[in-house]
Amino acid sequence: MERVQVLIAGGGIAGLSAAIWCERLGLSCVLVEKGDRLGGQLSDIHNQIWDFPPRVYPDGAALLDELLAHRSIRALRPRLGEALRSVDLDEHLVHTDKAVYRADYLIIATGVRPNRIPALAGCSRVLPPWFSTTSQGTAVAGQDVAVIGGGDRAVESACNLLPHVRSLYLLVRSDRLRARPQWVERLHPHPSLHVLWETVVSGCQEQNGKAVLTLDSPRPGTPQTLVVDWVLPRIGVRGNIDGLGQLPALEGGYLQADVNQQVGADWVYAIGDVANGAAYASLSLAVGQAMKAVKHISLQVPSP
Repeated sequence: MERVQVLIAGGGIAGLSAAIWCERLGLSCVLVEKGDRLGGQLSDIHNQIWDFPPRVYPDGAALLDELLAHRSIRALRPRLGEALRSVDLDEHLVHTDKAVYRADYLIIATGVRPNRIPALAGCSRVLPPWFSTTSQGTAVAGQDVAVIGGGDRAVESACNLLPHVRSLYLLVRSDRLRARPQWVERLHPHPSLHVLWETVVSGCQEQNGKAVLTLDSPRPGTPQTLVVDWVLPRIGVRGNIDGLGQLPALEGGYLQADVNQQVGADWVYAIGDVANGAAYASLSLAVGQAMKAVKHISLQVPSP
């Protein structure tokens, strides 16, 4: 068992920012990251980042390169390939899949993962969650694509793909779009756009290099099957909180943090997307929460 002052779980921008603030405020920390690299979802951002002042970055990889060059991160020695598994709130014990830590403080920055559609499991015609309709839309040019979802990302994806594809099918589970008005307004009627309301995918087969989707819908006229070249699920994300069932969570699997980013106990904190949910996910907020959590920890540590 290893004793640590601050254990940070997650190597995305929230966790890395927390590590920087630990150095700034004289706290020792250990950072564990379940993946084989740092950066979290930054590498999956293929569009321009212009809302993280003061710089404008061409994509997430450019921001990550600059972040990894920070002196605190270069000296960090993160433990990659090590995932958070459980927390013993009474004993201050944190279990990963490789070790047990007795931590004075724990900062959970484990981020989110895409929701999955079971019917699409194993289908090779499903585009990955990190597919960028902004920079990679030409990859599906002249083909038929089904976008699944009715929120911001689904409607944004549909808008981005319409100039390229032959047919765009937007499959919406509800009878209305959940996307913000500015995205809905951009989704103008288009000869290639087909919106299927109150429709869910209940099955998927592959035939001749295409996906044959089985559709369920109470609406008359909705086809029972749909044949497309590619399927792009955009049905939201949920927090990475596996094994943390004893901590208070909100709908969607996000940890419920208080004003100081504490969650469930006075030594446990949650920052970044795992505490923010999709509606407030942002790089700026994640960085600010990292500062807030570490600053609050520093105020609890007795002076030497």
